[in-house]
Amino acid sequence: MKANKLVFAVLAALMTSNVALAATSGTVLLQGTVAAATDISVVENTANNTSLNIVDGESNKNVATATETSNNLAGYKVKISSTTAGELRNSSDVTKKTTYKIAYDGAAAVTPTVAGVEVKNVTSLSGLTSDSSNVNVDVTAYPTAPAGTYSDTLTIAIEAN
Repeated sequence: MKANKLVFAVLAALMTSNVALAATSGTVLLQGTVAAATDISVVENTANNTSLNIVDGESNKNVATATETSNNLAGYKVKISSTTAGELRNSSDVTKKTTYKIAYDGAAAVTPTVAGVEVKNVTSLSGLTSDSSNVNVDVTAYPTAPAGTYSDTLTIAIEAN
């Protein structure tokens, strides 16, 4: 008799716990992730970027095209930095130099800095966006320039806002 009472008590406990877990509805979380895309591709205009006129100067000469890609809803910034802070220096004597400015995406020309200067700020996007921007240079004339190659290296960087 005691065994029957024990079996009955165990069965009653099992049935009670199943009822406590039952519900009239349940939820399922559905989720996916889209990776952040903030990229820039720079293509030099090889007909122009290595044939700058140091003696007479240049005005608004296209030296490259940058293609920006981002899916950050808050947008992105583009910065340009220069290894010589906007100077084209003679490879044999760096004291022989001229200056230049960069115009990015049709904006006013600015002198690039070693730390980088912001040249574009897109404050919002609706989704994945791609935009091409021209990189143009204004070179200050150096009529008494000695012979040699004058150069600088620009870095064009993109970062999410």
